[in-house]
Amino acid sequence: MRSLWMAIALQLCSTYVVCIKVTFESFEQTNGEEIMLCNLRVRKFNRTATVLNGTIHLFREARNDVQYKVDMFYSRLGNQQYNHLPMKLPFSGVCDFINNLYTVFEEFTEMITNLPNKDECPISVRDMHLLDQEFPSNIWPRSMHRPGLWRLDISGKLNNKPQVEFNIGLKVTND
Repeated sequence: MRSLWMAIALQLCSTYVVCIKVTFESFEQTNGEEIMLCNLRVRKFNRTATVLNGTIHLFREARNDVQYKVDMFYSRLGNQQYNHLPMKLPFSGVCDFINNLYTVFEEFTEMITNLPNKDECPISVRDMHLLDQEFPSNIWPRSMHRPGLWRLDISGKLNNKPQVEFNIGLKVTND
């Protein structure tokens, strides 16, 4: 009887313990270099880690009137053939977006030096720096613990006209 309970306990533990590693795969800005220049690159740090390194130059004051949205894509095989996920993430102004980062993903805000403070709006012209930062795997949502490639397309629009667009490539592996 004791071995039965031990087997049940091990089964329950194995279903709830999921170790994943999320690493940066790529970063590309496709629009809006005159407003915000993301001079970031993904580079190999050592045998097992890739990091994001560079500077984000904000050339204009940013307000909540530019609405940002995130589209998510997933490639199970990692062969760059992505499927658009039907996740509905609401539009958000840049000030609200940064406030949400401080509230929900505080570890992510610690990665960026000179990031605007919480509740700072409008955001003044500045340079923000990322110095050899790994992706914090523990902030990756539990519902997305599927190995493969993920692409996050982030776009900012003002009056339905694209202002800033960039995408982030991530690789999720079981670790």
